[in-house]
Amino acid sequence: MIELSDTFIFDTMLKSSSLLGLSAGMLGVVISYQRRSIEINALAAGSFVGILVFYLLAGVGIYLSSYFSGEIDKYVFSFTGSIFGALFMIILLNILYKTDRLHMHIIQSLMTAVMLGVGITLITYIRQTGGALDSGIEIYLFGETTSLNSEEFDFLRIIAVAAVVLLLLYFRRLKIVIFNKDIARTTHFHVSFYYTLINIMVICLVAFSIKIMGVFLTVAIFLIPAVTARLWSNRLFIIMILAGVFGAVSGTLGTIVSGTLGNMTLGIAITLILAVFFLASLIISPYKGLAGKLIKYMR
Repeated sequence: MIELSDTFIFDTMLKSSSLLGLSAGMLGVVISYQRRSIEINALAAGSFVGILVFYLLAGVGIYLSSYFSGEIDKYVFSFTGSIFGALFMIILLNILYKTDRLHMHIIQSLMTAVMLGVGITLITYIRQTGGALDSGIEIYLFGETTSLNSEEFDFLRIIAVAAVVLLLLYFRRLKIVIFNKDIARTTHFHVSFYYTLINIMVICLVAFSIKIMGVFLTVAIFLIPAVTARLWSNRLFIIMILAGVFGAVSGTLGTIVSGTLGNMTLGIAITLILAVFFLASLIISPYKGLAGKLIKYMR
């Protein structure tokens, strides 16, 4: 169990979870309106497979230089594999979308199942092989309170702040691109630029979410804040801000709960807090909640 008093690890994880919740919550609104929510599962599964593949590469002695060894080697290879796995998956999904043979949700669900099957196979092989690579694999399943080191936290802080700034800076244009793609093209908007920008932010945040939330719960930090915020307003900017607040607060409270209860992983704790916010909003929200509908019915 992590002590809650002036602990560097706890302070780092508290800030990491809050920043991830803020940026992923706001970005999740954009993803949900693009109807790509299920795609987060596929990206997380692809990122997980990438981590395991790079672990195996590290295990057979494929190193960048003699400097990379031991734990540092595992950190470098795991994060690199996470990025490459998510990047490979998003490229593959975009190729499959253009075939027009299946609905995009079917493609996303299918690729999620395939990648999870490959991931379970690889993790079984790694555990049977044993050795140093077997340690720490559980982090990527349900998240871990002490999963990020100081270098990864610094990178997460840069990515999270950049994502929030870019979403606010390009909000009006992103709004047009999301809801009126044809109009955006006729007005000479660089639609491909904004889609690429969104994809880069998604890949980077998913790569960090794997370690904090785990492969099975990564979608929660993107989807639940967005769905919860939509219960409180119908204006996109307010929804985005509320989603960021719900995500940041849930990340903070989840870290405290996980630090207090040593047997609860960080991903599960954050997901439970997000679920509480969603259920409370579903009941008391005056806009789309049950209480609001009851009041309108009584009038």
